[in-house]
Amino acid sequence: MAKPRLNKKNLSKNKETKKRRRKYPNVFFKNEMVALFDNIDDIKIMVGSFLTFFCALRISEMCTLKWRDIDLVNGRVKIIDGKGGKDGFVKMSRDCTHIIKKWRMMNPDEEYFLPSDLAGYPYLHPNVVLRRFKIALKATNLDIPTEKNSAGNQQHQYKFHTLRHSRCTHLLNNGVPIHKVQHFMRHDNVDTTINYTWITNPELDEMVERVDSRQDNFEDRVDIESMTTPKISPQPSKFNAPIEIIKRRLAYGEITRREFKKTIELLQTPKFTSEN
Repeated sequence: MAKPRLNKKNLSKNKETKKRRRKYPNVFFKNEMVALFDNIDDIKIMVGSFLTFFCALRISEMCTLKWRDIDLVNGRVKIIDGKGGKDGFVKMSRDCTHIIKKWRMMNPDEEYFLPSDLAGYPYLHPNVVLRRFKIALKATNLDIPTEKNSAGNQQHQYKFHTLRHSRCTHLLNNGVPIHKVQHFMRHDNVDTTINYTWITNPELDEMVERVDSRQDNFEDRVDIESMTTPKISPQPSKFNAPIEIIKRRLAYGEITRREFKKTIELLQTPKFTSEN
């Protein structure tokens, strides 16, 4: 009797496909940033970190930056051969320009923004910057280990590139429109910029505060000793409008435009409006 043929493709190790964890960029918040800069003793790392944050530079862009590409009059930095081989311009704020002018006065004859300490090297190498920056992270207790990569090398929560992530979050938190932030960060796709809206969301924070800060103080109405909470009557809120909520979900990338359109059509049907 002939042996039945088996489909070897169906006889694999039957491993369940592990769902890939959705990761979000780590950022320095204000207190961490202040503490970090207080612990940077190397002046080159200080000004390099300063410009990297305010102009959201990548480490290679900062290390290879030449003074001829820094416009101190108009407050602009020209990026040559950035990620993907692209050039671009980044705006410097007045406060940032003021500091960089002082650094230029200290280095009037240098070609590169961060000149090398060693003869034969034109600029400070990225590996040197990373090593010296890590000293400040350790001094600030921010040298936090996380998982290991595929090569078995230990990864850390914060690194030099975290300065760039922090600038993106800083701009979004202060009301800069997401498409403007995308342009400033030189992201090819707005979806990359949207990832940063999940880190902190000032508008959502305000909504939560408004809900919890009702006119009838919640804390005063809780019987602490018996741990019983009186029933609180619902308070009207302007944020409860369904259409406004769905607009915000679209803005933060939680739903697609197709889902948005269908939901809006549903909300505008006579049946729904009569029920509400």
